[in-house]
Amino acid sequence: PHFMISIAYLLLGALPLAKSYSPWPLPASYTTGTTALYVSQSISFSSEDGDATMSNTLLSDAFQRYSEAIAGGMGCSDAARSLRESPPPQAAAEVSTCTIKVSSPSNSPSLNVDTDESYDLSIGEDGSCKITATTEFGVIHALESLSHLAGESCSIENAPIKISDMPRFAYRGLMIDSARHFLPVHFIEHIIDTMAASKLNVLHWHISDTESFPSGSDLFPELAEKGAYSYPDASYSVQDLKGIVSYAYNRGIRVMPEWDVPGHGSWGKGKPEVTILDGSCSNTLDPTNPDVYTFLHSFLTEMADIFPDANLFLGGDEVDTSCFTSSPTVSKWMDDNSIEDGVALQSYFWQQVTAQVMPGLNKTLGVWMADDGIPYPEDLPEGSFGNVWQSQSMMPTVIDRGADVVLSGPWYLDQQQPGGFQTYALQAIWQGMYQVEPFDGLSESQQGSVLGGEACMWAEGVNAMDFDAIAVTKAAAVAERLWAEQTVVDVDDAQDRLMEHVCRLNMRGVAAEAIAQNFCLSDVL
Repeated sequence: PHFMISIAYLLLGALPLAKSYSPWPLPASYTTGTTALYVSQSISFSSEDGDATMSNTLLSDAFQRYSEAIAGGMGCSDAARSLRESPPPQAAAEVSTCTIKVSSPSNSPSLNVDTDESYDLSIGEDGSCKITATTEFGVIHALESLSHLAGESCSIENAPIKISDMPRFAYRGLMIDSARHFLPVHFIEHIIDTMAASKLNVLHWHISDTESFPSGSDLFPELAEKGAYSYPDASYSVQDLKGIVSYAYNRGIRVMPEWDVPGHGSWGKGKPEVTILDGSCSNTLDPTNPDVYTFLHSFLTEMADIFPDANLFLGGDEVDTSCFTSSPTVSKWMDDNSIEDGVALQSYFWQQVTAQVMPGLNKTLGVWMADDGIPYPEDLPEGSFGNVWQSQSMMPTVIDRGADVVLSGPWYLDQQQPGGFQTYALQAIWQGMYQVEPFDGLSESQQGSVLGGEACMWAEGVNAMDFDAIAVTKAAAVAERLWAEQTVVDVDDAQDRLMEHVCRLNMRGVAAEAIAQNFCLSDVL
């Protein structure tokens, strides 16, 4: 450690005030001045409303987290402080406390698509700091922005600062896949923290797939007992699931679970009686078996209590119709009921899900929407949404057929040419993702049906060891596209700011991928 510090002195000397740091994503309105301020390592938070706000558990936990993030997460640690004069002599004042005002306070505020995430943040030339927001979740976003403004020398050089901010889209997601590679609970919490740092707010959790079924259930424990890679080590208990939901909620993030049906599942490992037993696909649910719908309703009723989010995702993609036609039992049922082919049987399946499974769950259904248009929106409950995962050009068709949409196709984090973008350098892939405009090809009326978008980290070739390097930086680029104003499109400007953000994440212990040559204190600490 002493050798590393000595090398840092040779490289840096005593650090001057940092350059003007910008919050990521770029706020809707952001004005600055030229006055330098020092940010106290022991910054505290107070309330205009007295004890009511300070006793709010959601906020008190956030105050503690961001005090620590400001003190240690961006060069303000003791090790980093030893590399510079402290406080910087040219600072005009110190930011030592920040006042909080919540206009509609609640001890348990709702978190959904209608939640007000807006906030105002002001920092005066005298070191005064004030945050105002309608909800506690707006305050959490403001605290994140405040932590971004404190640069590598724990200082702000561009006061007075005024930020008035709100997201462009209410759905700003990251999909994770714990079926192809199991992700431990502590690592999912780590992912949630990285999402909060970029103001992503929906964790789409692809819990199970053909490879494994780690999702715990009190009603059907055999699903994980027989379906997990290793039980109980590589599975999530019901308490684990609830804990992850709570951890995410405290950071303003919704958890939308996904169990893919009727294909892409490992249902047959624990519940073989609901799958096709005499065909070529042992893990595909049997649409002709009435018990399938009874089972799904019971299982999802239990899951609905664990996952309170308004959305429930049931996949529906890439169903191999030979699974149906190779089964004598299913083929005979299709003939007897005038179901002409596997596509028609899928329609029948989703019609039964709509009629028998979804009622009483009080959930909005989400499905993957491929270029073939399956599942058909007309077979789904009213108000359902489709995640357009192949061609973005499918969005108008899906909308015109009656479904809202979430865009993910150009934002597949495991692809070398997402959305058709081509580049020589892997570290430049984020640029293609950044330049995607969700409204391209949509009429003004169709734009109202776009809920937002999400970056997808499929895990065939990714585990907890390399997740950060592959996913985090590119997901941050998607986060700005979904949060910032539509006019924020300058890639060169974004690159400078994203380099700052990557350094910020690195200082917080996130192994985010670098995008260009630069120096960050994490390189020597």
